[in-house]
Amino acid sequence: MEIIKGFIQRKMVILLAAVVLVFFVLFNSGFFGGDDERIRVTCVGDSLTYGSGVIKTREMDSYPAQLQKKLGTSHLVTNYGVRNATASADGDVPYVESAPYKKSLDSKPDIVLLMLGTNDSKTYNWDAASYEEGIRSLVQTYKGLDTNPTVYLMLSPYCYALDGSDIAEYQVQPKVVAGEISDIVKKVAKEEGVDVIDLYSVTVDKQERYRDGIHFDAEGYKIIADTIYNVIK
Repeated sequence: MEIIKGFIQRKMVILLAAVVLVFFVLFNSGFFGGDDERIRVTCVGDSLTYGSGVIKTREMDSYPAQLQKKLGTSHLVTNYGVRNATASADGDVPYVESAPYKKSLDSKPDIVLLMLGTNDSKTYNWDAASYEEGIRSLVQTYKGLDTNPTVYLMLSPYCYALDGSDIAEYQVQPKVVAGEISDIVKKVAKEEGVDVIDLYSVTVDKQERYRDGIHFDAEGYKIIADTIYNVIK
């Protein structure tokens, strides 16, 4: 009987904790009529934001999902990633023409995490001037929102070709990502007065965390979430 009683008591404690947590989340979100006081984090990007590599579990394992867990109920992290998206308006899938882009503008962000560039590096997309124009325009647009969000430009992660060549999967050019794109991001960030989060350096030599030389497994996306968390907190 004592064993059963102890088991029931533990279950009741867990249930009570869950109820308190749900109440706290609903209260912070304005469910009971107050203001939604959560800090809104808008994640803008391509498949590395969307969660390619962990498609079946992206609601738990994409970097925005893992960042939400780390930040807790005081924040609302929303994933506006678009697979294959480019910063350049001349790319094959311009981010600014997507539905998630329009939703991101209406998301009333306090923080914007902006990472685009890997798809711009593709052999049939790459144009340095067009990329710089596109990424700068995005920074300026988000900075100009009524909520006056803090915008972070993020260096695209390290990528590599599985066969050791100069061209990776999907025609991505690793040398362009590491060189020209990185330089342009740093230049635009400095000129526009926003901070850079370096996701390149923290992913170098982490080949075991990649699915295809471009996209990550859950632990790989955790590295990204941890890096961002350490900056924005």
